[in-house]
Amino acid sequence: MNRVMRFALCLSLLLSAAAAQKQSASGKASLLAAYKLIALKVTGTSRYTDKEILAASGLQMGQNAADGDFKEAVQRLGDSGLFSNVVYSYSSSNAGTRLEFQLADTDKSKLVPARFENFVWFTDDELRTELQSRVPLFKEVLPIAGNLPDRVSEALQAMLTEKQFPGRVDFLRSEEESSGVLSAIVYRVEEVSIRIRGVEFPGASPEQTALLTTAARRFTGAEYGRSTLAAAAKFDLLPVYLQRGYLKAAFGPSDARVVPQPAPAADAQGPAELEVDAIVPVMPGKVYSTSSVEWKGNSAIATGEVAPLIHMPPGQPADAVRLLRDIESVSKLYRSRGYMMVQIKPNAQFDEEKSTVRYDLNVTEGDLYKMGELEIAGLDTQAKARMLAAWTLREGQPYNADYPKKYLDDTRNLIPRGVQWAISIHETPDAKDKTVDVEIRFKQQ
Repeated sequence: MNRVMRFALCLSLLLSAAAAQKQSASGKASLLAAYKLIALKVTGTSRYTDKEILAASGLQMGQNAADGDFKEAVQRLGDSGLFSNVVYSYSSSNAGTRLEFQLADTDKSKLVPARFENFVWFTDDELRTELQSRVPLFKEVLPIAGNLPDRVSEALQAMLTEKQFPGRVDFLRSEEESSGVLSAIVYRVEEVSIRIRGVEFPGASPEQTALLTTAARRFTGAEYGRSTLAAAAKFDLLPVYLQRGYLKAAFGPSDARVVPQPAPAADAQGPAELEVDAIVPVMPGKVYSTSSVEWKGNSAIATGEVAPLIHMPPGQPADAVRLLRDIESVSKLYRSRGYMMVQIKPNAQFDEEKSTVRYDLNVTEGDLYKMGELEIAGLDTQAKARMLAAWTLREGQPYNADYPKKYLDDTRNLIPRGVQWAISIHETPDAKDKTVDVEIRFKQQ
């Protein structure tokens, strides 16, 4: 083989090797490109966007991902408790991988609101924004099962730690007292004492503020908590408005402003202590005057007898607090006539144009109950005999719920003297026989 031929052969081999290397590198690049996540499609959820699902899945666009990564993403979404079903599928090409999640939202009945009891360093908007950035699936409601409540707790703790705020985040599942049904997941900061210095009432007039401040005096020095203040607003503050005709007055969720204070000493022990000014917003609404009071459903006692017990003068601001007291007086009158199960429900009919209210008092009288058996316990034989003889409400007569107390007032001279007595009255209505058994218990103190 001459020199020219050998050179041509070597050149051909070199070119072939270079081409093979180039083809191999191109194949590897194509293979890597096929693993790159280039698209995500989400179907089946009406609560979340593709962007929110992507963030919650732990995947990122443009990064390499394979079947194992998709399974982990599905696990993350399923563990949240927000989806009753999570299915995925994907397709790959030289351009990259396209992923699809088919989701089914958890039923609304299995979601409850998240409440924040005493995070006094943050407004509600700040909490909401910060939590959504840290927990992409958080939208103010949480599943009753799954780990999302824990993820929110961890995010809240991180927020406190980063800001060097004191306390440990905890949460509990709050239930309705009457039904035991889960109603909310409540987060609070433990291991910190947050006391109320004062209370402010934005939205209230100066006159109303003075009245509310008086009613709120007992809050001073108390532990701050939104649920505690909400209950106080309902039972202690709202009557200030209801007495004056503000029948649709309402209080918003409380906020708090931390009172500046010196930094704690380095060797300070025990829980951190804070003072706050509680802020309870008020929406007074307008004053409603009474137009009329109508009785419905009463027959055992005539309207002419019960009407004077209701003090709601036409043309005057409607006093809803007095109305409830007056209704109890009417109920007491019914019970004195033997109607032990009477119910009287006020139904307010508003005329917004005239700013008036008409009350329909709907009476459900129930059955007439009669006197059943009398039992006196705790006295010696002679004293018991004297007390039994003095009882004049006989079996079979219409029961009078006022009688036992009057009876005790009238028979005090029959009870052995020189002894301090604790006396209790127990009435036991029998719905089947329509009778009331009475037991009067005497106990020496």
